Amino acid sequence: MNLQRVMGVGLIVVATFAGLAQGDEGWVKYEAKEYGFSMLIPEGTKLAEKEFGDGWGELWAEHEGVHLYALAKKGVQATPEEIEKVGVKLSGIPDSAWTQIKEGKNEGGWIWYRTVVAKKGGKLIVGDYGVGKKASFLLILETTEADYQENKADYVKWYESIILQ
Repeated sequence: MNLQRVMGVGLIVVATFAGLAQGDEGWVKYEAKEYGFSMLIPEGTKLAEKEFGDGWGELWAEHEGVHLYALAKKGVQATPEEIEKVGVKLSGIPDSAWTQIKEGKNEGGWIWYRTVVAKKGGKLIVGDYGVGKKASFLLILETTEADYQENKADYVKWYESIILQ
């Protein structure tokens, strides 16, 4: 898939997180200061960054099986529908299968955000999307339903750790 065509070009974070770290141990804070966000990731996750220009960049990481996808564009205040359309295209899970589990405004640096979970077959995604002062974001983890249920507290800890500056 040419992700540059998904949202123009995107900050994409792809990581693998199977069995996210238990408790407070095993987590480290990742900061993308240029894009204005931070989140917890499992210790030992290897990250590589790539800039596309025009406010877009890419970040890749790998760590044991669960995929993290993040797209962002600096200086853009996208609508929920615009970001959802990208999430559907990226995940392959139709919007009818997306369930909002949380939403908020003016907290954690988000101007607005939604937390969602979506399932199709054995695949499950969970994460946040919304808008901050510096950019619009889509940050989701892709895993299996079984892994999500077994490690749900870790998935919640991850998406609640996302802070925008």
